[in-house]
Amino acid sequence: MKKVLFVALILALNIIAFAQSNSSHKATEVLNINFMLRGYFYAGSLIEDQRAFGGFGTSGNLPKAVDPNNSFPQGTISLVARPDVETIFAKKYKGLTVLLVNLTSEPVAFNAQDSRLYITQEARDTDGKWKPVEYLPSSWCGNSYHRVFLGPREYWSFAAARFTGGLKTRFRFRLDHQASDEQKITIYSNEFEGSLNKGQFKNKREYHPSNVMDPYNN
Repeated sequence: MKKVLFVALILALNIIAFAQSNSSHKATEVLNINFMLRGYFYAGSLIEDQRAFGGFGTSGNLPKAVDPNNSFPQGTISLVARPDVETIFAKKYKGLTVLLVNLTSEPVAFNAQDSRLYITQEARDTDGKWKPVEYLPSSWCGNSYHRVFLGPREYWSFAAARFTGGLKTRFRFRLDHQASDEQKITIYSNEFEGSLNKGQFKNKREYHPSNVMDPYNN
């Protein structure tokens, strides 16, 4: 059974403390491309996945504690886009902050490939339909697949791509979450304005493994 959860939030100024701080370094370059980006939402876990084979790629992006004065919905998992909180993407581009917040009473397990979560950015095309502008590569190595855990009242913060281009449109982020063996949930972030190029809806750059230990071909 597939359940779709839409999350639209009006956030108070006090949650700006959740964002990654880049006040001392400002990006100056804008990301103007004509192809889809590979997924980049990497998250580390303080809880060990007892079901994983091991050997997967890890991430230093560990969970942080949620401020008690937060404005997130209680008892839920929230995916929050913060286009008003500028950050640095890919070490040099202007980006935006995205938060994944767990305000349930239990740790939540998220499927991952080498610590990459199943989060992608979507945009409305010229027909008004939501389409992905980022994609998730698939590993041929079983060791790449594992889970990362977000504890109760914890969140991850990510630096996300902020595109620019000839088509003005609306954006959102999508998380595909395996809530249980029987239930898949799709969680969407709030929407925001921006622009991109039409080729980002379909073009993919050719990818070559970086070395013999790279289990990805796309």
